[in-house]
Amino acid sequence: MTDSTELEAALGRMVYWAAALEMSMRFVGEMLAPTGDEKDALADTKMTGRVLSAVVGIASDRSEITPKELDELKEIVKDARSSLEIRNDYIHGAWGEVDGVLLAMNRRPGTFRTRPLAVADLEALATELQGLVNRTTDWSLAVFRKTHPQVFR
Repeated sequence: MTDSTELEAALGRMVYWAAALEMSMRFVGEMLAPTGDEKDALADTKMTGRVLSAVVGIASDRSEITPKELDELKEIVKDARSSLEIRNDYIHGAWGEVDGVLLAMNRRPGTFRTRPLAVADLEALATELQGLVNRTTDWSLAVFRKTHPQVFR
């Protein structure tokens, strides 16, 4: 691969939407957290997977959130975990060509994964992540109208 400009641009867009998703989830958790201690704990959480779990836990404790809304959030989180795991394969590993195919290679304890690496793959993941940001925003606005009616009408 001689010129990686398009690939790097697609990677940047994907990373942008992954960061936007994480920020959106952190915002949901901070808005729903009933105490400063819970907000601080969420802010101190570095791993995105733990943030997602914490947001579901915080939402579960809010009486204003219906079981249906909680199920919707859990579905968003499930999809987010899947997309963010793919993101990790791209950004927490090495890129290299194997038999003329460009791959993202990622090693975790006990496993070694490869994933084809092309602009179309990164763009598709960026689109998935953007969709998750939109779903999170739609969900949070509906819920915030109940939990924070003085701010969200």
